[in-house]
Amino acid sequence: MGIKRYFADQDNTITNAFKANLLTRGTGSNMGASDILEAFVIHGQTSASVNATNAEQSRILIQFPIDSIVSDITDGTIPSSSVEYRLKMFNAPHADSLPYEYSLNVAMMSKSWTEGRGLDMSEYSDAGPCNWINSADGTDWEVQGGDYFNSSSYSSSFHFSGGIEDIDVDVTFAVDKWRSDGAGTATNYGFMLKHPDPIISGSSGSYYTKKFFGRTSEYFLKRPYIEARWDSARKDQRGMSFISSALAPAADNLNKVYLYNKIRGQLKDIPSLAGTEQKIYVSFFSSSNDNLPAGHRLHVLDAGGLVQQEITGGIVVENGVAQTGIYSCSFAITSSLDVIHDVWHSGSIEYFTGSIDLEGLSASFVEYETQHLSDITNLKKSYVKGQKPVFRVYAREKNWNPNIYTLAASEPPTQIIEDAYWRLFRVVDNLEVIPYGTGTYNHTKMSYDVSGNYFDLDTSILDQGYAYGFQFVYHLNGKYVEQPEIFKFKVDEEPI
Repeated sequence: MGIKRYFADQDNTITNAFKANLLTRGTGSNMGASDILEAFVIHGQTSASVNATNAEQSRILIQFPIDSIVSDITDGTIPSSSVEYRLKMFNAPHADSLPYEYSLNVAMMSKSWTEGRGLDMSEYSDAGPCNWINSADGTDWEVQGGDYFNSSSYSSSFHFSGGIEDIDVDVTFAVDKWRSDGAGTATNYGFMLKHPDPIISGSSGSYYTKKFFGRTSEYFLKRPYIEARWDSARKDQRGMSFISSALAPAADNLNKVYLYNKIRGQLKDIPSLAGTEQKIYVSFFSSSNDNLPAGHRLHVLDAGGLVQQEITGGIVVENGVAQTGIYSCSFAITSSLDVIHDVWHSGSIEYFTGSIDLEGLSASFVEYETQHLSDITNLKKSYVKGQKPVFRVYAREKNWNPNIYTLAASEPPTQIIEDAYWRLFRVVDNLEVIPYGTGTYNHTKMSYDVSGNYFDLDTSILDQGYAYGFQFVYHLNGKYVEQPEIFKFKVDEEPI
């Protein structure tokens, strides 16, 4: 699962808006304990005698545990690069007016602040830091309204067309500055969400009011978070290796196969392989009548296109961390053989011999539209919150017809879908919890091996006591084809 969510650890709304008497401003009020966050600009509500030209504003402060991101990068939970970080905040419906066709700036803050314990968002009666004037107890902002970096390299923005949109904005620029491999170019003080300066200084109209669910909201799936997204799919092509063809680019002619060294059910490094790379060598042979390696070593191409009699493989590294007991190698082959054998060895020591079925690439004058049947073969009715199950996917063409030599007792073989993705939604209201990750980072792309497709899920990001549903989309013949099947399960409470 190429997704990790980091929920806010403090948030607050600060304001200089007038109180109900329209004479005094709520600049000393704190709303840090509220489960709602609010942003607005109001012009011309009072006379000039009480400084009406200074627009009334409400701004949102929110901070996330960047130290947790750094820690997860260090231990290999997420990669150090090729990761997108997105800020997600969810619209809170309300009965007041709602602005539209405007933007909110998302700017990195430049000074620390405290959340506070105030609740009142209407009368502004709960005084204390932080607020419009104070960042913390006994400490003022350098500039009233909060200190932030007023630079395009330290900010982004999100546009609201209809007004009810959730925020979904790329904040990779900020996370990279905060963490910067442990030596951040800026200290993590969180974000400020505010209206652009032209709206604040102008008199073209008011923008009242946009509200979001805060970190203490009772709606677990609506709490704000930063989501890390990356492609976590492992592509083991032992079950679908191809003979090199001029029809395909060089990258598509390259096959990658894996070796999983399981000892008593546990992955273990091969002891005799030395060095951090744990180099291992793979030779390929044709198959005998007994389905065993035969003849001389075959000539294959390595990843650089050079002809070799053995390929150098090594320990698999994912997210910067060597994966215990998992090895891989990449090769291309021009032979017309149907089956070859891969022999993994180091010197005179042979560790493993496997088999690889080879397929040929061919062109056609007909574009075939295929339909598929799918299933999750190991799906349970329920999971305890916090579990991280791995789901095995069975797929085959809908109109699969075995030949006359296929035994009636045989199970139809699973088809590997190279570009398969999943989404997750809550059944009761169809709330999309994890959309299809088919963009640049392919964060819900399925892995595959000789047994078919598979993917994992961290149930800790789900609200307990609800049923959820999976749905798949396959990228076939240049099109995304959503599969009709829905696979449901429930998340139970964590045991006490």
